[in-house]
Amino acid sequence: MVVVVAPNPSLDKTVKIPGFALGQIYRPTEIMTLAGGKGFNFARALQTLGNPAFVVAPLGGHQGQYLLDLAGQEGLHWDVQPIESEVRTCLSIIDPTNRNRLTEIYEKGPVLRPQDWERLIETAASHFAESDYLVVCGSFPPGIPAHGLADLVRKAKAAGKKVLLDTFGPQLEGVLELTPDLLKINQFEAGSLVGRELEAPGEALEAARELQKRGVRQVVITLGKQGATGLTDKSERFGWFSPKVAAIYPTGSGDSMLAGLVSGLLEGQALQEAARRGVAAGAANTLQMGAGKLDRSTYESLLELVTPMAF
Repeated sequence: MVVVVAPNPSLDKTVKIPGFALGQIYRPTEIMTLAGGKGFNFARALQTLGNPAFVVAPLGGHQGQYLLDLAGQEGLHWDVQPIESEVRTCLSIIDPTNRNRLTEIYEKGPVLRPQDWERLIETAASHFAESDYLVVCGSFPPGIPAHGLADLVRKAKAAGKKVLLDTFGPQLEGVLELTPDLLKINQFEAGSLVGRELEAPGEALEAARELQKRGVRQVVITLGKQGATGLTDKSERFGWFSPKVAAIYPTGSGDSMLAGLVSGLLEGQALQEAARRGVAAGAANTLQMGAGKLDRSTYESLLELVTPMAF
């Protein structure tokens, strides 16, 4: 079992609108509404790959209850910290007549009180006994103390849990020295941390080395359509090219990538091979609408097409 902390869940709505342009009235041809935010996306993909996850998140309002109803319909497991504010809504608009051009409108999320976050940490900790990993996914809404993520990481490490991070921003910068077991991050977020743009795999590897020196034990940096690269805790480098696919909907591919990676770790694979699974899962996610949604058989077929990078 994996405990997933989702600091900023959302009610995710995706619509298809042929010929979408600003300033018009449209009636979507297709609508999908999901329990969303990176934590729920990750849990959805991990469940598809055969491993359960337990999502801990702050939720409130009528939309928050609707989100939980949707999560329940998918068979996802959760425990929430009730808050007074409504959960945020995120809207994605796909134009199928323009190479599936994607427009995304993301709300920031409700303000959390410090006591809400403290109770959420205790809720997460109550599930540590049945878990192997703590995975933290997504952005942090306003109101969480500057040391909020650090408090959660310390709690997990004191309980002997491995800590995997897929987040960004000031909260992340404050926990690198706490030696999290794995940081999965995209090239743009990694570039922000090291102060320069990252485009090629070699550049990403150099950034991974810098992040490792700052405390992270293992690093995986995703490179979009290129694939992913990283370093093990022994500073062994690796990289995988993603198979070429006719991507429809890339949102959630990073969450699916992490799900594939974690599924490999749970089955005893080394990070290098687990990352290969992650690349395949990320590619599979792009082939259908819905963040964190992928077809298991498609994933298995794509896994055979993931090729190693040469360094």
